[in-house]
Amino acid sequence: MNSTDNNDPEQESDTEEVTQEQVETVDESNEKQEPIVALTEAELREFTDLFNSDEYNGFLLESYNSPEEINWDSVLEFGAGLSVQDVSENEISDYLESKGEKELYGDLFVIRKSELSDYIIRHTGLNNMTEDIISWDYVSKHDSYYKEHWAAHQNQYTCISGEKAGDHYELRFRVNSEELPGANAGKNYGKWADRVLKMTKTSDTMVFESNVIQWDDYCDEEQTFDVELSQYDGSVHFVTYSANPDETDITIVKDGKFLADLYTSIYSEDGTKYLKKVIAVGFFDFNSDGMDDIAVIGDSDLGKHVLLYESVPGDYPFESFADLNEEKMSDIGCDFTIAGVKEALLGDKQKEQYSSYQDLYMHLAKVYSIQDDKNQFDLIYADADDIPEFVVGYPGYWVSLVAYENGKAHYLMNRWPYGAGGNGGYSYAPKKGIYYNGNADYAGAIYYNTYMSKRDKGELGTDYWVKDNNFNDLDGDGWPSDDELQASGEYVGSSEYHNETGKDMTEDEIKEVISLYESYEMKQISGRMDYPTFLDKLAGKEVGITEEQALTAIKNYCLEQNADLENIVNSGNYTVYWNVESIDDADIVVLYRSYTGSQLRYYIDRFSGSTYSKEFVPGITEEEQWTDEYFNVKDYMN
Repeated sequence: MNSTDNNDPEQESDTEEVTQEQVETVDESNEKQEPIVALTEAELREFTDLFNSDEYNGFLLESYNSPEEINWDSVLEFGAGLSVQDVSENEISDYLESKGEKELYGDLFVIRKSELSDYIIRHTGLNNMTEDIISWDYVSKHDSYYKEHWAAHQNQYTCISGEKAGDHYELRFRVNSEELPGANAGKNYGKWADRVLKMTKTSDTMVFESNVIQWDDYCDEEQTFDVELSQYDGSVHFVTYSANPDETDITIVKDGKFLADLYTSIYSEDGTKYLKKVIAVGFFDFNSDGMDDIAVIGDSDLGKHVLLYESVPGDYPFESFADLNEEKMSDIGCDFTIAGVKEALLGDKQKEQYSSYQDLYMHLAKVYSIQDDKNQFDLIYADADDIPEFVVGYPGYWVSLVAYENGKAHYLMNRWPYGAGGNGGYSYAPKKGIYYNGNADYAGAIYYNTYMSKRDKGELGTDYWVKDNNFNDLDGDGWPSDDELQASGEYVGSSEYHNETGKDMTEDEIKEVISLYESYEMKQISGRMDYPTFLDKLAGKEVGITEEQALTAIKNYCLEQNADLENIVNSGNYTVYWNVESIDDADIVVLYRSYTGSQLRYYIDRFSGSTYSKEFVPGITEEEQWTDEYFNVKDYMN
């Protein structure tokens, strides 16, 4: 309101002038604003056809709130209408050379950098394209990007509604979900929910602004919410879907973009079931790595369950950790509440940091024993410091390795699998900080030797690897064909040496490092103690087979294997003795000096009792040689 004298004619005139100008401005704005018009059925069909073409289909696959957020890998997955298969033989050779490969394993797609730049400008207006804008392999010689492409499902869409104001469009697309493969057929929620696309369309092209997936369609509103997690800046959106009465689906979204799915499957003797209703959700760090994990409580045909998901680095930020049914919850004395689950897993250790490695490892052992009471544990000294690393795993299937750092768990290996597919497991050189994995392909015709070390963040990283070719590579492509495998009775093997350290090294320099690593004593990384034994070990108590037990058991074994040995020993005519040569946290070595002069050393695992032997005969053998003796020393302790 005007606070001046209303009787002032000049002031009154000025007020009238300003008001009139404002009115004229609003009128001009209204004249320029285009009317909003609903699209006709013919226009909807036109957009349906356009967005099921390779050129535009990819713009609907993922969410983006602005052109800068577009994932160009998704847009270009099927070529985006560009000429992606015009690759000459020379280009294929150059690409394979840049990758260090000898053959292709899929169709090779190519996109010229200039064409990609033009494509991005045409459809977004952005002209600041960086070299790493897509994850395809860039070959500077041809100034082009390359990708080996495999057949994959391509979503099809129907434009179900839309409106326009001049050349600006807002369109709603529905995924033709009945065409989806497997269990996703018929879903119109989560990653397959409707999309709302905004763009401008001229006579010859479309410029995209945003594509917003309608994540909350068909959601369970009681279990859909925003939540702050320690590993992310800003909140994430947790969405629970109850559209399928037989299976609850869970999707996590960040800034409107897909982050992760949580699978609610439950395994039993009767087959796979699913949570049918989510009762409660909680977020806390049960594996002590500084990132929040997830606990979901739900109902199913098999009763109530708690599903635990741990947060992990990488493209799949949450992995299933444990399924706690009613029997398991009763065993650990826990009720079906988030507070109860948190108390059962963390106890009074509900803090961000642990004051000692003993404190942390005791907590982790408890969590993993709740996960599965068959899990085994160990402490190893893998690097040069005085703090041991924590080992947990299911022997023969998977193993994890954890270092204590700044009061938290640094996962060097997180449930790394082995024991299948030719993977022989993982080992370490005590106090050296070097880790090894051996892995076979084609029944050993190709063997990979991988040497790793610790990184400041994340899991172990590969430093060097060697590919041993144990077959007749007649065609020289580096891979065994059926004919080559059959012709490999006699062959001249070859090895390829690879360096992943970033250092400029010759092959001879790499070989020198590998030779040094091969000279180290290597011990397997595998859990060997049950939960109670591990707690005793952590508390400083002596655990496992004692020196006296080992010595007695090896004497008993030798006497049982040779019925005349006791008389030979008692005769006093021969030098026969047993003694413990070495003992540490993991192993005991017992020497048996035979009446023949040979020396047999028995290597005993102090926890499992597993025993093997090596023989040395002075003056005959130059070093110890493996024998065929394998037994469990615990069988001879009586």
